[in-house]
Amino acid sequence: MKKNILDRYDKTIENEIIIKIFTNRFENLYDNFDMSSSFLKKDLSQQLVDYVIESVSEISNEKFIIKFYFKEKIEQENIIHLKKSFESYFNYLEELEKNKMREQVKNSFIFMLIGIFFITLSILLEVNQQLTYRIISEGLMIAGWVSMWEAMATILIKWLPLSKKLKLFKRIVNSKIEFENEK
Repeated sequence: MKKNILDRYDKTIENEIIIKIFTNRFENLYDNFDMSSSFLKKDLSQQLVDYVIESVSEISNEKFIIKFYFKEKIEQENIIHLKKSFESYFNYLEELEKNKMREQVKNSFIFMLIGIFFITLSILLEVNQQLTYRIISEGLMIAGWVSMWEAMATILIKWLPLSKKLKLFKRIVNSKIEFENEK
């Protein structure tokens, strides 16, 4: 299956996959909502970002380059701006993922503490033989284990997709970018 996916892409002489991006104008690569900002401060077009992320995800660990094709001539200054914009935008996305990961670790720690507290309280209440205390003790034990499960699930299950995204953004930031005017 992977071979079929990779066959959709052209390759360089060095056998790197070429992710091709065609556009009429340099300005089309940027978001229209912040047109008054300089190109260095503007966000890249969401369509461009989605396309690049999807393509790099699709090719997995294969070596690749990103190649922009323009219908009109692109100035050297704009090439420099686009490279910087590309790098800074994907660095920004990488930083957002790191923040999400830190937040997950913090939440896991909090859930773990809550679970330990409930389980400890449950064990302390279990000594009392009254029915009400036994019911409360069992409820606290269940709540404690649910809280502990959430902490473990966050670390073991939810961490992996964020880690994959982080690696993906790093690959994009470190990718080789080329430019060509259509003939």
